Amino acid sequence: MMTDSSSREEDFTTIRITKRDRDLLEDIRLPKESAWETFRRVLHAAKVSQIKKKDDKPAKMSRKSKRIVGNIEACFSAYLVRGQQQISFVQIKDWINENTKDGISSPRLSNLLRRRPQFHLVRKERRKGTNEIQCYWAVRKLDGSIPESGDISPGWVEVPLEITK
Repeated sequence: MMTDSSSREEDFTTIRITKRDRDLLEDIRLPKESAWETFRRVLHAAKVSQIKKKDDKPAKMSRKSKRIVGNIEACFSAYLVRGQQQISFVQIKDWINENTKDGISSPRLSNLLRRRPQFHLVRKERRKGTNEIQCYWAVRKLDGSIPESGDISPGWVEVPLEITK
């Protein structure tokens, strides 16, 4: 039977450490502090320092992502030469698949378009009588302004965009 004075953790928790680590913990241990409490304190300090390191350095885009985002931007510039500022998701995907060696999958393209600040969802359209949805994207202008919504295609109905924070 367990006594009320001892905690359940002390009764059931065992940690296997090497002799060298045990000696190091005993060197670090403060007076009247058990090895388990020393270990917990050191572990907590390591977690706190790891959190601080994550906050100090913002996440960088990988080389592969930079290349793919560059391909998407090249797609927008190719359509801008033709006079189109808003491009459908399917047009972007087809252009990338035709003009790059590896191509891109729909989920990956969608993720990159949604998470990069230079790309903006302009409008969504739904084909009348179906649940087929077409999304139109645009690149933010140099001054940072968002392009305005364009005309709705014939046979399509505009779907309201969700309000995002």
